[in-house]
Amino acid sequence: MENNKPFTVERLLQLPLFKEAKIMAGESGISKEIYYIDSMETPTLTGFLRPNELILTTGYSFRHDPTHLSRLLDEMHRAGGTAIGIKMKRFIHEVPQDALDKSNLYGIPLFDIPLETTFIDMTHTVIDQILGRQAYLLREVREVNQQFTNLVLNRRTTELVVLIGHLLGCEAAVINEAGEVESSTTQFGGVDYVEKRPVQVGSRIMGYLAISRKLGEQEHFEEMCLDHAVTVLAIEFTIRQSQQMQREREQESFLVELFSGSSHQEDLLRYRAQQLGIPLGRFYYCMVLQNRTATDKQSRDESLSRMYSILVQRVNKPGVYTRKAVVISDSLIILCATVHDSADKQRAEAEQLLGELMAMAEEISASGHVCIGIGGIRELLSDVPMSRQEAHKAMAISLHTQPKQKIVHFHEVLVEDLLLDTAGHPVLTALTSMLIEPIVAYDKEYGTELLATVHAFLRLGGNTKRVAEELFIHRNSVLYRLDRVNEIIQNDLNDPEVRFRLDVAMRVWKTKDIHANQMK
Repeated sequence: MENNKPFTVERLLQLPLFKEAKIMAGESGISKEIYYIDSMETPTLTGFLRPNELILTTGYSFRHDPTHLSRLLDEMHRAGGTAIGIKMKRFIHEVPQDALDKSNLYGIPLFDIPLETTFIDMTHTVIDQILGRQAYLLREVREVNQQFTNLVLNRRTTELVVLIGHLLGCEAAVINEAGEVESSTTQFGGVDYVEKRPVQVGSRIMGYLAISRKLGEQEHFEEMCLDHAVTVLAIEFTIRQSQQMQREREQESFLVELFSGSSHQEDLLRYRAQQLGIPLGRFYYCMVLQNRTATDKQSRDESLSRMYSILVQRVNKPGVYTRKAVVISDSLIILCATVHDSADKQRAEAEQLLGELMAMAEEISASGHVCIGIGGIRELLSDVPMSRQEAHKAMAISLHTQPKQKIVHFHEVLVEDLLLDTAGHPVLTALTSMLIEPIVAYDKEYGTELLATVHAFLRLGGNTKRVAEELFIHRNSVLYRLDRVNEIIQNDLNDPEVRFRLDVAMRVWKTKDIHANQMK
């Protein structure tokens, strides 16, 4: 059966009905395919011509002006027409030279149809050939599409790409939205692709199908194969997207359960973590990230939710195997796996992460109130909830004691944590009553900043020069303020015992407004 071959002008002229037809010009175009047939007996030359169309005519419409044939060839060329058959000696007896020249120039064959051949016979014959060819192509494309679909449903993307390359006679590859080659034919890496078709799921482009050659206008079968390949690859990307979303939901559920401390079986936790792609390492710790301008649940808005969503995607991006994040209430909680067990290494990792996040999310950079609390190192996954609690404690305590510090490790607030556990103890109450409250009362009455000066003095180890630099005042002013404090509390700040008691009292005073729910 000849239907597997393109129905070209050459094949048309080989049919018995057209065996007496003679090509007058445009022989270079005999390999053009024929998809449509029409007759033209009116002078209208525009608006009805189609690509790959064969026009049959008696020449009646240009019997008085044969130059109209040249205009018809111009229109055929613009529309992508295939050929013109004319019944010579019916109404015209000679084709103008200009028309012959244009036929040769455009590669649109002009051939003479014998007078005795009827239009109805020619039309039926050509239509039979066209429909036979189209039926064959549809069967072939359906079979190809079935193969494509089976390969995708069986997750054999590499074989699909190889099949595409074989059908199109070129190298091919599937490229993801990050520009990475996922699957390709063997020689794809050594060539440049000249065309890539987007693989779209909904309104989102998930990837591309790239090929190393551009398809010609006559390669309709190959074009249909390429279209079907893009369609089934959209199914592949949809499956992947669905699986990824399911995996992310399972990871989120695992992290919420882990941080809550509801499961204590270490072997089971490690097995589930391994199955879900949760980081496993020698040591574990938690980081808690918060936007301090929106820690109150009632003040959270759509902007904050969007920001946390961006941060989760950034922390959980593909290729990062040491961290996983989840949003719980008003916090972004990050599980970190590491080979280091020092607080300095933890802080360095937190500083790097915060720098990346601030550079990536404009909302963070604009607010400038994002901070990270870091919990202590743990060797067991089942102990991670304790690290998470410590990270929250570091966050809550630093909010009152070090509000300008963006990264706080739990080890930096151990004393405050101990004091919070003994909050309300008579000795602590007595210390704040004797050493802190008089200074607070004096500041309130006279509008001074003695308490802030004492706090800086204690925190900076009694270095009055650094205190002056931090408070932007002269060193003599610092000394004057400290003398005034000595008078108010009736003690000498140069006495180590007094300084120790004052430091304890200051820490108690700074943490007195921290509520229990902030520490959980």
